[in-house]
Amino acid sequence: MKFKTLSIALALIATPALAHGDDKPRHGGQVVEVGETVFELVRAPAGVSLYVMEDGDEVPAAGMMGKLFVTTGAQRSEIVLTPAAKNQFVAKGAKIAVGSKVGVLLIDRKTQARQTATFAVK
Repeated sequence: MKFKTLSIALALIATPALAHGDDKPRHGGQVVEVGETVFELVRAPAGVSLYVMEDGDEVPAAGMMGKLFVTTGAQRSEIVLTPAAKNQFVAKGAKIAVGSKVGVLLIDRKTQARQTATFAVK
């Protein structure tokens, strides 16, 4: 009996964890996966966009509010995100420098559930 339990435990340890989301950028940005949620931060001349997918499905931006907390050297700033397309948030005119640390906070307006992520901007 002990052998069977040990075999199952070893099999679980040896089994690799498989990601549920797609960690490849779909919009030319930088991707971070937190659990089953994939965040893609896109820096463009017109501003910043954030795309969110959970377990391979687009997370509707309309029912959420969001902010980016940006640290560049000793300077800190907050950027409010506005829902745009189905799973896209935007901050028009916002700029984030390479080397910045970016914290993401999304809050579901209905349930108050929070999602967070952190990027080291490359």
